[in-house]
Amino acid sequence: MISPTTAQRIKDQIERLPHSPGVYLFKDKNGEVIYVGKARDLKNRVRSYLREGGDSRHHIQFLMVRASEVDSIVTETEQEALILENNLIKKHRPRYNIFLKDDKTYVNLRMNINHPYPRLTVVRNPRSDGALYFGPFASAGAVRATLRTIGRIFPLRTCTDAELKIRKRACLYYHIERCPGPCVDLIDPQEYRETVNKVVMFLKGKGNELMRSLKKRMELQSAERRYEEAARTRDQIWAIQRTVEKQRITSPQKAERDVFGAYHENERMVIQGLYVRDGKLSGGDVFTFNNANLSTGEHFSSFLSQYYQRGAVIPSEVIVSNDVPEKDTLEAFLSSRKKEKVKILFPKRGERRALLKLALKNAKVVAKEKGPSSRNRDLLEDLKELLGLQKFPRRIECFDVSNIRGRHAVASRVTFIDGEPAKSLYRHYRIKTVEGADDYRMMGETLERRVSRGLKEGDLPDLLLLDGGRGQLNVAIKILERLGAVEVDAVGIAKVREGSKRAASGGTGTARRRARDKERIYIRGLSKPLLLEGNSTALFLLQRIRDEAHRFAIGYHKKLRSKKMGASALDDVPGVGPVLKSRILAEFGSIARLQKATTDQIASVPGVSKKLAIDIKEYFE
Repeated sequence: MISPTTAQRIKDQIERLPHSPGVYLFKDKNGEVIYVGKARDLKNRVRSYLREGGDSRHHIQFLMVRASEVDSIVTETEQEALILENNLIKKHRPRYNIFLKDDKTYVNLRMNINHPYPRLTVVRNPRSDGALYFGPFASAGAVRATLRTIGRIFPLRTCTDAELKIRKRACLYYHIERCPGPCVDLIDPQEYRETVNKVVMFLKGKGNELMRSLKKRMELQSAERRYEEAARTRDQIWAIQRTVEKQRITSPQKAERDVFGAYHENERMVIQGLYVRDGKLSGGDVFTFNNANLSTGEHFSSFLSQYYQRGAVIPSEVIVSNDVPEKDTLEAFLSSRKKEKVKILFPKRGERRALLKLALKNAKVVAKEKGPSSRNRDLLEDLKELLGLQKFPRRIECFDVSNIRGRHAVASRVTFIDGEPAKSLYRHYRIKTVEGADDYRMMGETLERRVSRGLKEGDLPDLLLLDGGRGQLNVAIKILERLGAVEVDAVGIAKVREGSKRAASGGTGTARRRARDKERIYIRGLSKPLLLEGNSTALFLLQRIRDEAHRFAIGYHKKLRSKKMGASALDDVPGVGPVLKSRILAEFGSIARLQKATTDQIASVPGVSKKLAIDIKEYFE
């Protein structure tokens, strides 16, 4: 409970507050700000926290136990108080306020149409530079999803201008038909420009108009018996149609709405945002807070204030799942920003209520279930598309073999689920059937044991990642096909070695360093390995998994080798039996210390004669 002295001090401070709009700050005994709030009447609002029987909510009592004083800042208007509250929350990050991180997720797509081969890039701040800008997008996840869609339908280059000039060989995106290969002159600028024009129409929301244009083109190509081109155009039409159909019609009035549903349990609060543009559901975002100690309405009000003040597009309607305190102040603020009327609605029925139910359902699912983060989900989706995988690679297992000239051979398996290591599923394998240095057979034994057991237990990965090249990949493919696990994908990853011809090619040191940053990716069905650039996030994930498997295998290999050395070295010395060996190891602790010991020190061990000590010393020398 709050002490009488502290309560009286706060009461005195409250009595000095004016009946004016402003911001109030609760501080603890150390002077640290623990909560920031806004009010149209400072005295009445803050007084409610201490009013006997007036505010008995547990979270308010919880806050007041820790409060030692209250400060205030008076503003001219309620809207000024709302802006000031947001700035103070950013500055102090109080314990009992939710804080919407300013991660600059509001991004745009930029296309420099003055370049002979334009590409799409992600930028934060549009400039007046003659380029086309599309956005802002609701989140970084939304822009990545848009880029994936465009990549599937309209292949454009993704490399930088510098890479475009120096590249000598088509990259991975060309081989999977996501780039027409302008870097190696596989497409002329005029044909490339036609694709650019289609992308511009698509990004401007003219999907139906674009489909009509493509249908006319397809009919012309068919009439001129250019059947392969007509087939490609047909595939583009189908892909656009699927994309447009996914944007569910929610309003015949082509409304602009943001819908926010909150699920609040204990201190965890999840807000699901759905965005309706031009009457269509165009995307969504999830916001999670783990310090939501106050009421859902208060947190909701703070969230909306922070969300729209950091640059989000303001719609005509904001639909919320909870009543928002001082709603009219927030409405006035948003209206002034948008320069037209904005309504905050809490619907009870109709199409707005149906959308709100959808947002609430999604918020509850996110709060109750664990899964990949938004970033990892996008990354794994990119990996699936880049490698042409059959399934979403939620579970990836990487295998590595370690041996020295065939001795102490071991293999390791590391498991990543949703892009993160699952260390409880790491495994070691001692090679049992292979003699000598034969990495392919060792890998084969390991994979056969893993896949056979997985088939029996119904526990198989989505993707096998092999530390090696074509040979290791072929071993894996044969085992998967022979055992009937064809639904499991497999790829190999191998470094471009510094001394290889690939790495040595290129006239400058920069080009050679760039080559060393690449990895060869071996994929089933492709005769030549593909190259992933060092700045590829998909490559970074594969490298991370491969390096973890290598570390795990080497660690186990060293452990076995050390154990083997300790067990066999003394076993080969005549006159040293199991009992005497245990005494010697107990005395010196390790073979390394025994090797450094003098003859007299060895002879001091009970049961070791002078002659035997000399024999042991000579053996190790």
